[in-house]
Amino acid sequence: MQSANMSVQTSRWAGLSAWSIISYSFSTIRQVLTNGYAIIPFVYTGWQTGFNSPWLIIAIVGAILAVFAYATVQWAMFRYRLYEDKLGVRHGLIFKKANELPLSKIQNVRLEQPLYFRPMGLYSLVVETAGSKEDEAVLAAVNYERAIAIKQHLVGERAKTQQKVGSPFTEAKNQPAQGAILDSALESVQEQTQEQTLVTKGVKDLLLFGLYQNNLFWFSIIAGPILSQLDWSDIADTQLAQSSLQWYNQAASSSLLYQVLIITLLIIGFYLLLSLISMTAAVLKYYPYHLGLNSKTLHRTGGVIAKQNDALALHRVQVTRFSQTLIGRLLKLWTLHFKQVQGTEIEQKAKKHMLIPSMSRAQISELMPQIDESGTKPQQLPTYYNPIHFGWYWRRALLPLLIPLINTIGLGLNPMTEVMWAVGLALSLAIYLRYRQWGYRLIENTCWIHNGVLGQSWYQVPLIKVQHVAITQTSGQRKRGTATLELGLASGTQTIPYMPVEDAREIAERTLVITSKDPNNWI
Repeated sequence: MQSANMSVQTSRWAGLSAWSIISYSFSTIRQVLTNGYAIIPFVYTGWQTGFNSPWLIIAIVGAILAVFAYATVQWAMFRYRLYEDKLGVRHGLIFKKANELPLSKIQNVRLEQPLYFRPMGLYSLVVETAGSKEDEAVLAAVNYERAIAIKQHLVGERAKTQQKVGSPFTEAKNQPAQGAILDSALESVQEQTQEQTLVTKGVKDLLLFGLYQNNLFWFSIIAGPILSQLDWSDIADTQLAQSSLQWYNQAASSSLLYQVLIITLLIIGFYLLLSLISMTAAVLKYYPYHLGLNSKTLHRTGGVIAKQNDALALHRVQVTRFSQTLIGRLLKLWTLHFKQVQGTEIEQKAKKHMLIPSMSRAQISELMPQIDESGTKPQQLPTYYNPIHFGWYWRRALLPLLIPLINTIGLGLNPMTEVMWAVGLALSLAIYLRYRQWGYRLIENTCWIHNGVLGQSWYQVPLIKVQHVAITQTSGQRKRGTATLELGLASGTQTIPYMPVEDAREIAERTLVITSKDPNNWI
């Protein structure tokens, strides 16, 4: 009788709260802004010349109405249904789409609380599956208790909740389409286990993370055209500019050491100024950072503006990356990235994986045994690696110098060919630095791969999770006794070029022996 009742209840579709229209509206606006960053310089240029046309106001009002109408349609057409073994989702007006997500294939389930949902105490529940490059389902405007109950049902774990359980689930029970399933999730929450705290990060750690992870690439794309519109002659005529130039002529113009020192300080100051954006973003996104372990599942919480609650089963981590930027090497701080099945990164919007910021070697050594799920029993980061063969560099180093050499022979040495030589030498140096940092180590059942240029990265590859192995040799590699080893995982392929063929065969044979006797599904 109970199973029949369950069947009736789960045969109905449920909709989202009308508050989700807000989420759909902001999501649409964010997509437009994300894909339209390139028009920022043109908008700025047009603003400088003056937007006096009344059509501008009409266009803005029309865009707002269009976004609101589109969000309303998305909300009205979205339906979801919970089964015992899968989640059903359907949406779309003209092109209707229906998805059925098996619970066994769900990779991550995370809770997010954007700023506009905080006054109402609502959350967005994001569901991701293996092999998808986008979020499979987003259940917006769900209250906390209901979101936790759905999450328990989807991931099959006992997550820790900070709120009392009982009466808050009344809303979930009043919806017959989902009530019976959420009742079982409630029992799971009531029997929750104690979560083990692994890592916590305060404001100082996150500020340092923002400092050494500062990325100037996008700033240069946006700021370059804007700076080109400034009237630098007027800026040079200002009293501040004249005073600075006069001070420079008096204090530093006669000393090369002072000039180098001042230029260095200016570069450092400019970097720190731009880093303020990155540092502020790191605090707003992650503070207070908390990483816990419960039922062999990692839980990351944090966020000032948009609160986040991410879950990642340890057995689904394919590769762990330990990275250091150039500034990070000076600060002796690492960032850990848990690489999952390709296309299902938790931090999808940032094109990154679930990460742990600002970790020292000692902290990594303390953490690694606690997050080992594959049986590799890693204890600490390696301190050295076996380098690849010099032939890798030799085959690539001459190519950047070939173009300036040909132009110099044909045109002679002139300012243009001198610039070509400078660029060619810089590229050749970068290739050399990459060669110097590319290496590997085999420690028990784990292959460690090291690479980098100015920064460095270690990739921890558990051989038990490798899905395919390939050894290739070119004619030149055969003469040198080297080969290229490819280790294919669900998160992507890890490659070691120009390594001794004996080492490649040893890693490949050990991988095949380990994986042939392992029945686990690591995806």
